[in-house]
Amino acid sequence: MAVQDDGGGCGGGEPPSGGALDAESLRIPLGPTEKQPRRTREEEATGENAGLTELPTEIISNILSLLPVKTLLRIRSVSKGWRSIIDHRSFADLVLAQSLGCSDVTSLISIVGNIEPTHFGCRFFSLDHQTGFAVPLGQLDQTINSTRLDWQSVNGLICFDVGDLTYLCNISTREVRALPPAGPDLPVHLHRVMHSFSALGFDPVTRRYKVMKTWVSNALNRMAGVITANKILTLGTNSWRKIDSGPIDFPCGGSVCINGSIHFLTLDLMSNKVIVAFDVETEKFRTLALPDGALNQLHKTKLIEFGGCLTVLDYEHLEEENTISMYVLEDYKNRVWMERPIVLPRSWKEDLSRSERFLVGSVRAEEILLAPRVTAGEVYFLSYDVEKKTLKKVQVHGLPLSLLRSPVIIACAPIEYVHSILALSEV
Repeated sequence: MAVQDDGGGCGGGEPPSGGALDAESLRIPLGPTEKQPRRTREEEATGENAGLTELPTEIISNILSLLPVKTLLRIRSVSKGWRSIIDHRSFADLVLAQSLGCSDVTSLISIVGNIEPTHFGCRFFSLDHQTGFAVPLGQLDQTINSTRLDWQSVNGLICFDVGDLTYLCNISTREVRALPPAGPDLPVHLHRVMHSFSALGFDPVTRRYKVMKTWVSNALNRMAGVITANKILTLGTNSWRKIDSGPIDFPCGGSVCINGSIHFLTLDLMSNKVIVAFDVETEKFRTLALPDGALNQLHKTKLIEFGGCLTVLDYEHLEEENTISMYVLEDYKNRVWMERPIVLPRSWKEDLSRSERFLVGSVRAEEILLAPRVTAGEVYFLSYDVEKKTLKKVQVHGLPLSLLRSPVIIACAPIEYVHSILALSEV
């Protein structure tokens, strides 16, 4: 597990009112000092922290869960005792719960430009929305060579495809792991006209993660339908299982895992746009009709999570009329949609880099994010607070100068994630 971390956000949660809680206040040594006799890490951990280690494990876990992931990764390497607590799945769940309750927002951003003076490619950064400071994620730079990105973070984890392989990543710990290879059980001659995509899901009942992989062929079957194949991998196992194919063409508006189901915006056999839901527990597909009023067109429509609800964003008229139509599925069981029109101030594009296309996303703070597809000289995004009806510009700092010397392409809208200490070997 890597130890690099952006250090931003609130780690596991807010510090107590009596003052900032950090490694020093807990007397957790992060390394030998120059003024003291050199001791082993184990001696430092068990000696200076004897009082703390005598506390019940539950209390220690609650204290440690308030620390940033960066600090947790460091003290994990100091002592076997700390490691046994931090590596336990129940502690990872505690850190996740603290992160979900934190108001700070962190996103994964991907930028295409001059990585070096003679090399053009894609780079990844962790972005603190409060400060606008970006920290490079070298592990993702070394793994991902595609700019076709439309991911969703599920409890701080993402999955993505590189060629025929599917990868899993914990953004906070910078851990990247390749999943076992998989292929469709279809005739070989179809493989040449086939593309695939993967999506990560989480079942809140069993607390298990699963990756679903779908292959879609450009060839049609006898019923003039698209030929598809689906397999599922339960994380913690090493084998893919074949499941019944669902009504999924290639997703055209991202995916969202909510209420124990992965949701895709795709096309049915009549080329009408529909929402397909895959139940992570039962491994069955079902379809949801788009809300009345949503345009049945391919582009400029996206699925997001907004206020804990599945939401459809229709931004067909964003650039021309400064409007976004937002449809929130407020009653998931009874399929009750509520339309919430958004009208941006007319000045929203003034004094900004000219861009004919804006990427759209959202964050837990119930804000809509707008990122210009192409910028020059600066990288920024706009954050619109739906409740307060206010708009602010967040300028991104800390990017390499080589990226800013030529036009910069934003590969996808910022992908919000919560901080997680979960080791990929434990899921």
